[in-house]
Amino acid sequence: MPHDPVATKAEVTRHASESCSLCHTAVVERFKLSEHAKSGQVTCTSCHTAHEIKKSDDPQANTFRGNIEATCTSCHDGEIKESYQESFHGKAVSLGSTKAATCVSCHGAHDILGPDNPESMVAKANIPQTCAQCHNQPKENFAVGAEHFVLKPQGSGAPMYFTFKFFTWLTIITMTLLIIHIELELYRKYKLARRADNGSH
Repeated sequence: MPHDPVATKAEVTRHASESCSLCHTAVVERFKLSEHAKSGQVTCTSCHTAHEIKKSDDPQANTFRGNIEATCTSCHDGEIKESYQESFHGKAVSLGSTKAATCVSCHGAHDILGPDNPESMVAKANIPQTCAQCHNQPKENFAVGAEHFVLKPQGSGAPMYFTFKFFTWLTIITMTLLIIHIELELYRKYKLARRADNGSH
C-alpha cells in the first residue's frame, strides 16, 4: 500500500474542529449544536479556510461582510442565492452597504439552527426579534412576509413578480409617452420657427 488510507470527509471535519477547539473552545461547542455540524459536511475551514484565516473586518476574509454571500452560496446555491441577490438586503450589500443584512445577520454564524428549532433565529416566533437587530420596533407581522423567494409567476414570489412586471411596463410606457410628448413639442416649436422665418422674408 503506497500510503495510509485516505481519511473520510467526516473524519477531516472532526479533526479540524478538534484542532480549532484547542483555542476556540466556546465557539466549537456552539458549532457542535448547529445544523452545519450535524450534517457532517461542514467544518471550520469550510468558511474560514485553513492556512489563510483573516479577521472578519479584512476585505480579503471569507467572513468579511461583502464576501459572506459568496462564502455561504458556495454550498447554498440555486434559488437561495438568486433570491438573496434580488432582495433589498442583497442589493444593498453588493453596493457596499455596511448596515444591510447578510446571511449571518438572520441565520447566525457558528450556531445556525433550522427554522423548526424554537431556538433558531429564523424560527417563526423569533423572526421579529431577529429583524429588530436592524429594524426598530419589531412587529409580529414581520414573521408573515416571505423570504428567499424568486421573482416567478408561481409560488410565494408571484405577487412581487407581477408587481415588478406592472411597474416595469408602467415605467416603459410612461417614458415612451413622455419622449413622444417632448418630440412633438420640439417639432411644434420647429414649425413655428420656420413659419416665422418665412414670414420675415
